[in-house]
Amino acid sequence: MTPSDPTPSRPLLVATRDGGTKGRVDTALGWAVAVLMGLSVLNVLWQVFTRFALPQPSGFTDELARFLLIWVGLLGAAYASGQGLHLAIDLLPRALSGKARAALGLVIQGAVVAFALGAMAFGGGYLVWLTFVLEQTSAALGLPLGVVYSVLPLSGLLIAYYAALAWADHLRTLRGQPTHLTAPDRPSAEAFGEHERDVARAGVSAGDRQTEVP
Repeated sequence: MTPSDPTPSRPLLVATRDGGTKGRVDTALGWAVAVLMGLSVLNVLWQVFTRFALPQPSGFTDELARFLLIWVGLLGAAYASGQGLHLAIDLLPRALSGKARAALGLVIQGAVVAFALGAMAFGGGYLVWLTFVLEQTSAALGLPLGVVYSVLPLSGLLIAYYAALAWADHLRTLRGQPTHLTAPDRPSAEAFGEHERDVARAGVSAGDRQTEVP
């Protein structure tokens, strides 16, 4: 029997295969969301422990849980946008193909960029500036609320970045040029299904190699 060739690690979604700038942003953002989720779990566990095991419950955990939820929700939304996992009504895009679909993608991604920059980045930045000017702080932790709200313009910039990449890709399609992104232009359920089929085929191939006799 010959040892099987090591099966290369496969990303969960096709969109994470990008090894350039987008791939590095994906990795950093994914780790940030994972760390924040871990902190949120530890914070809630400490809250429960102090409430039932100690004479006096912790006074900051409830507020910290709310702040962590804000950060996880907005950064998670940015990450989902970059991976093509955001909610979308795709009846019209799936009814089109080729350049017609790319032209519609230009309109959609342009609207996403406008909203992310206008409402989230600019509007959120103004909110952060206002809270710093008014010197607003949280009740329990004493944190400047501008720090808490800073995730709003940050997530807006990230969503605009991902949408701009997709917009440029649709433009290349209209021009007949090869596209750069590998994000699936289909519902996330189909992306997960393709991933599972690929993993199953890789497992079968590895098993066949293990049973080969030299």
